[in-house]
Amino acid sequence: MFYSKALPVWSRRACMRLAVGFAAHFLQAEELRRIDAPNEEALDPGLVNLLKRLRGIVAERKHVALAALMSAGFRVEFDAGKGPVAFRRQWHPESASNPIWGILDRLLAMPGHCYMDNLYAVPYVFARFPFDLDPLRHVVAVKDSVDLLAQPKTDAMRVGSINRSIVPLAEPFEPPVIIPAGGFVELKHPNVGRCFAASADIYSPAAHRAFFEKRQGQWRWISLAAATTKDPPELHLHKTATV
Repeated sequence: MFYSKALPVWSRRACMRLAVGFAAHFLQAEELRRIDAPNEEALDPGLVNLLKRLRGIVAERKHVALAALMSAGFRVEFDAGKGPVAFRRQWHPESASNPIWGILDRLLAMPGHCYMDNLYAVPYVFARFPFDLDPLRHVVAVKDSVDLLAQPKTDAMRVGSINRSIVPLAEPFEPPVIIPAGGFVELKHPNVGRCFAASADIYSPAAHRAFFEKRQGQWRWISLAAATTKDPPELHLHKTATV
């Protein structure tokens, strides 16, 4: 058999490597589902205004103004009581360094999901997460081209990337899930193996989400909660839930 000098001569081993590479590429596409962020152009202007006010209050760490936005029956977690007094007892927001401010910063930086015309939740991650996956064992990339790193540090070798993908965790989270800002989360990618992603680039479907409801023509903030052992996440995986 003769081969033109202009064309490479492929060994059996090289062909096998190429085949494995293609197989891995398509396997990844099948195994990693994704959740796209919703388009919020058509949001109710009243809701847009409330969210803008809330973001401003959180940015300035104004705990009194924060409580004023809550409904009288505001639900604090799923088992910590109701109302602004229960919220203050749970979180002590009078301290600007309290973790609650970082939690609110994170979730309010992402778009939300409209369950109905009068019920909205932010961020969208929990609402759009697949029913058949364990929310404590997965995280979701909240943007495209999220770097996967060999070690939990910013200058670590890049071993891959994910685009708004749902990725298994190396170890499941324990509720309540709070992912510190500025850190890294260890993943178990189906093809890359164990790797890390910056916590700012991912979010957990079992982490905190805020609910807003339109009552008598006015939008109110009605809940802030993360999954707990007393109230498993799967009990809330339905579109018409009330909180």
